[in-house]
Amino acid sequence: MKKIGIFYGTTSGNTTGIVDEMEFYLRKDDYETFNVADGISQMKDLENLILVSPTYGVGELQADWENVYDEFKNIDFTGKTVAIAGLGNQFAFGESYVGAMKVLYDVVVKNGGKVIGFTSTEGYHYEESEAVIGDQFVGLALDEGNQGNDTPERIEKWIADIKPQFN
Repeated sequence: MKKIGIFYGTTSGNTTGIVDEMEFYLRKDDYETFNVADGISQMKDLENLILVSPTYGVGELQADWENVYDEFKNIDFTGKTVAIAGLGNQFAFGESYVGAMKVLYDVVVKNGGKVIGFTSTEGYHYEESEAVIGDQFVGLALDEGNQGNDTPERIEKWIADIKPQFN
């Protein structure tokens, strides 16, 4: 398997904790982590990507992702395999839960990328989400405030599911 690039944005620090947990399950693999606040230029050189963003406002990207969005939407994802994870609050923002995942997903798919790591909506309690296709999220949905106890197991299972699908 080729190197995995983990790209994330964080405001409150919750996403950093999620990325740390992902790194634990990737510790035997070749990976590198990038905070998008420092740029995303390395993204075009990697074939395996994990993109992580909390959702703000009504289904919007986190501020650091927003700052690199113009560059992001111009990346050619042809030949790239991409997994997406999102953080949100399914009760306070139940009408737009983890919507930032869909923003990232749409760009990756439009620009030729293959998205892996869809997860079931079972066990979540939100009103609606743009990040759902059929009965699955377009990636790993996490809610640290309301279901934080489920996070480690969800990450472990998700990483085990996506690793074999990387190039």
